[in-house]
Amino acid sequence: MQIAILETGRINAEIADRFPRYPDMFRQLFAQTAANDLTFAEVAVIDGDMPASVDEYDGYLVTGSAAGVYDSLPWIAPLMDFIRAAHAADKPLVGICFGHQIIAHALGGHAEKWHGGWGLGVHDVTLHDTPAWMPSRDSVKLIHLHQDQVVRLPENATHLGSTDFCANAAFHIGDNVFCMQGHPEFERDYTAALMAARTESMGADHVAAATQSLDSGHEGVAIAGWIVNFFTRHAASRAAAA
Repeated sequence: MQIAILETGRINAEIADRFPRYPDMFRQLFAQTAANDLTFAEVAVIDGDMPASVDEYDGYLVTGSAAGVYDSLPWIAPLMDFIRAAHAADKPLVGICFGHQIIAHALGGHAEKWHGGWGLGVHDVTLHDTPAWMPSRDSVKLIHLHQDQVVRLPENATHLGSTDFCANAAFHIGDNVFCMQGHPEFERDYTAALMAARTESMGADHVAAATQSLDSGHEGVAIAGWIVNFFTRHAASRAAAA
């Protein structure tokens, strides 16, 4: 399978020379899994690029971004149109952070800037109703860095996970949409550096506590394995039905 990473954000300019781009973070993450049947391309949606059609790739992963779904950026509406078209065509979709928010928003849910401020650091995501591509377990540790939240899921979505800060931290729709608010692709040093660069807007005490939480570790590689299973099971089920 060839999966397109739809790049919707860039590394903060203050630290961009120290860390890989978001598509490369995902490549490095998936390289730690048994993703032998997957290859990854990238499409710079943030620059106005878009796949020629939903059939150009076998599946899509929408990255995080500093943007909000409510922003009047020229690529936001075309991306939502593409998400709706891909979903209608039964293309598997994965959303991470902003990707989670815009997929939910495009498919009839709602995301907005959260009145409670920033969700930062490692949070336990409480899980339930886990689908076939995930193990049955109660929780998973995941890095979070967000101010926006999905406040209403799409009508046909299954609520999958929550944190003590974010009620809708993960959801899926059937076997072709899998979204989460947290960042399996982030590592400790990058997250700490990004929070340090944004301490003024996030709050020094909040950043200090979140930075300390990073020492507890996270389970990004395990979640990457679930994403791989999501894509490969979708392909296998469609091939079996053909």
